[in-house]
Order: sequence, then C-alpha cells, then structure tokens
Amino acid sequence: MRWLCLHFPWLSLELHVLPQDSPQALLDNRQRILLANPAAEAQGVKAGQALATALALSPELTLLETSAQQLRQSLEQLALWAGGFSARISLCPPQSLLLEIASMLHYFGGLEALLEQINSSIQRSGYSAQLAVGETARGAELLARVGSCIESDSERWWARLHALNIDQLGLPAKPGEQLRGVGLRSLGDLLRLPRNELAQRFGQSLLRELEKIVEPGAALPEPFIAPERFSQRVDLAAEIIHSQGLLFPLRRLLEALEGFLRIRQQQVAQLHISLFQRDSGEQQLTIGHAGGTASAAHWLELCRLQLEREKLRAPVLALQLDAEEGQGQQVHNADLFAPTQAQTTPAELISRLRSRLGKDAVQPLGWCADHRPERACTTETGKGERPPTGLARPGWLLATPRRLSPGEQRTLHWLRGPERICSGWWDGPVQRDYYVARWPDGRCGWVFNDSSGDWFIHGWFG
Repeated sequence: MRWLCLHFPWLSLELHVLPQDSPQALLDNRQRILLANPAAEAQGVKAGQALATALALSPELTLLETSAQQLRQSLEQLALWAGGFSARISLCPPQSLLLEIASMLHYFGGLEALLEQINSSIQRSGYSAQLAVGETARGAELLARVGSCIESDSERWWARLHALNIDQLGLPAKPGEQLRGVGLRSLGDLLRLPRNELAQRFGQSLLRELEKIVEPGAALPEPFIAPERFSQRVDLAAEIIHSQGLLFPLRRLLEALEGFLRIRQQQVAQLHISLFQRDSGEQQLTIGHAGGTASAAHWLELCRLQLEREKLRAPVLALQLDAEEGQGQQVHNADLFAPTQAQTTPAELISRLRSRLGKDAVQPLGWCADHRPERACTTETGKGERPPTGLARPGWLLATPRRLSPGEQRTLHWLRGPERICSGWWDGPVQRDYYVARWPDGRCGWVFNDSSGDWFIHGWFG
C-alpha cells in the first residue's frame, strides 16, 4: 500500500472562511497567541506572544475561537471531499487525513497528475496543506507535519523518515525526554539499537510506536465511514450581507458533496440550502438539476445563477447544504479516439435557464390525447402522455398558423406527406392535409392544406 497524508496546519483558522491574506490568530486560555496564519506571521505575530504585543504588531489582527467540535466537523468535510481521490480515507485528528493511493494512480494517470488535481482542488477551497507520500501510513503522517515530502524514490524516502528528530515522532513527553537524555536525536539513532534492549528500558509501548512508523502493514489506520445522507454545515466568522458572498463557503460544501457522491457512484438532482441569519432567521433555497449531476463545478454555476436573483433578508451567519437521496450515475460511452471536448448537455442547459430565469420560466412539454397539433402539445403539470411515434412533428409550433402566399408555395420542395388530420367535431373541427416542405434557404417547415384549399405554415423543424 502507498499512502498520501494531507496535513492542514492552519485548519483551525481556515475553517472560518475568511480571506487568507487577512491576519488571523487563535488565543489560548492565558490570552496568548496559540496559532497565527502566514499573513499574521508576516507582520511579526508568533505563537506564545501576549495579546497586547500581537495587536501592536498587527492592529488589523482578527482573533478567532475554534471549538473541538468545529475542528472535527471541518476535518470530516475534508474527508468527504477526499472521496473524489481515494476509496480509503482515514482521519488523523486534529488536522490530517490519510489517503490510500496505490490503487488510484493508474486511474488518475500517475502520482504527479493525482497530486496536481489534489493541490488545485485544495487551493480552490481556500485551504493550505502539506502533502507527504509514504510507504507507511504513520511515516507519511509524521513527514507531512514537518513539511511537504513527495519522494518517488524509496531509498530517499526512508532516509527522510530516519532523519526525523525524536521531537517529531509524536511520542509521549516522558519517553521522548528519556530518549533525548541518553543521547538519541533521530529516528535512525533509535532504530539502530537492539529492540529487546529498547523494550527492557523504555517498555513495549515504544516498540509498538516504532512498528507503526516503519512497518508497512502494522496497525493500519481505521477507515473513515461516510454518513448515509449528506448534510453539512459551515459557520461563518464574519456576516455575509450579499448573496454572491455565499459562493466561497458553498464551494467547500459542494466539493465535499462531489467526493461523497463519487464514493457511491451516484448523483443528485436537487439541493437544499439553509441560510441561518441574524436574529435567528432562516432563508431556504432549493436548486435543481434537470438530469442530476455529481459535479461541484456544475452545482456551483447553478448556485451562482440563482443567487444573482436572490436577495438576502438578513446577514448570514451560517449555511447548511442538504442533498436529496442519490441516484445511480449514468455512464456515457465516448469515442476512444475523439478529442475530449467540453459539451453542455440538454439537462445542464435547462438547469441553467431555470436557475437564471426561475423554475416556472422553463417548463417541459407534455402531450394530450388529441390529434389536433395545437391541442396535443401542452405545458400543464400532470400531462404525461408520450408523443406519437413514427410521425413528423416540428420542435417549434406556431401559436397561430400563417397563411402562405401562392408565390411562396411555388418555391417549396415537398419532402413528405400528406398526413391527414380530421378531428375535433365536438369543440372545433379541423380537416387538414400536412406536408413536410423545404424552403429555398434550407429551412424545413410543417405546412397544411385545409378544407377551403388554403395553405398554411404551422411549425418549423430544427
């Protein structure tokens, strides 16, 4: 097995969905800086500083509070997102994820292509991560905490692992202090000692920790089990007053949704967004996709189009995304040798129009059991008859048939017909002979000759 560890050193700050270029920090219970982001560190703010000193160095410093529950929830959202890149994910609280990638390298086209996609997705979501690839899960985790380590050569990777200091092995404080007291400085120093002597002097627990680090099959991490239903929430550190400002936190939730659906090979056709507002208000949004999709990019575009029409009733403090029960994902066969092109499907086009214009502005066509064309086609809800098969019917039917002049009739090239329609004796009788005709400019129309002998154009073919 081969492992990839994603370590998020500033997750406690970045989960609040604030701009990365704004200085931010966490405080401990002694009112000292516990963690500062790179923007704050660039202004001189460091861990351990007194609050007064930090504010003097960075007057615009934003002080945040992060609970253990928020941190765990954010890590689980990232685990759902990682489902788009690996089938086996493990949580390494409080700030790391482990992904088994040996089985995914061929699918993504190699390690470099996989890491490029992961880095791109992380940057879009506004997170910062240190990546380390390793032959043991625990070893990759320890290296990621120190810094990024992408070593494709096995010997160099083991050398990097053995060079870790005793302080970087995540050992309890007392054994670590004892090891330093006898002059051991690195993992390599520790591994060169006889195992039985280490066990006698420092106990079996130390040997078990070493096995986790250096033995590929020892104590595999517990896999993350995704929930049965997708329902995720983001709490905001700052109020959002404009609807377009919701797109950035929505992106994180939609990326998590895409990973969640990829694990299950599913897609969804409708999302529900709850906006929790100041003074305990709540605003609900429902966004649909005509054919269903799992793509975060497609859903984000639909959210953007609908939010352009929405006006927030009050500033938003948190938002929650709920997805309906997933449906099986359709597999499309493509030409193996054809170049890949981005194409908009009819379902995506319909979904975009509904998001921009409103759900009622785009309605599907239904069919009634009536031979008269102007009465057979309807947009009424509940009309579910199938259109007639084997008959030529235009996609664009004119609201009122237009009379053709004798000169126009003489220019037509007749392709098909006649098809007689004689019906409606009870509420508007018609007797017509329909033909498919081509105009000189290439257009194809549906024309008819009525009982009076006049000619009309009734519709156009696409």
